[in-house]
Amino acid sequence: MAKKVTIRGKALDAKAGAVIMVDGSGPVYIEGLDSWPQEAFGKAVVATGVLTTKNYIPDPVGDNGELRQGAEGEQDVLEGAIWKLERPAGRAR
Repeated sequence: MAKKVTIRGKALDAKAGAVIMVDGSGPVYIEGLDSWPQEAFGKAVVATGVLTTKNYIPDPVGDNGELRQGAEGEQDVLEGAIWKLERPAGRAR
């Protein structure tokens, strides 16, 4: 079931696109974002969007049984994400 959430974590790039690594639960893919801009990569970010679990990365086996690059199962995906760099606590604007 999809629901609107706000997540916090580290902005990293994976083969299938940009992810937020969330402590304790692993990567959340940011739908439509192939990679993070240089100013965000490796930094703490906060993103709001609709969290879904779906087969975002194609399966590693093709229609005729051939092996190909991919991942089995479903991935956590944030759709319609709006993100920003997370401000360190206690820091004035």
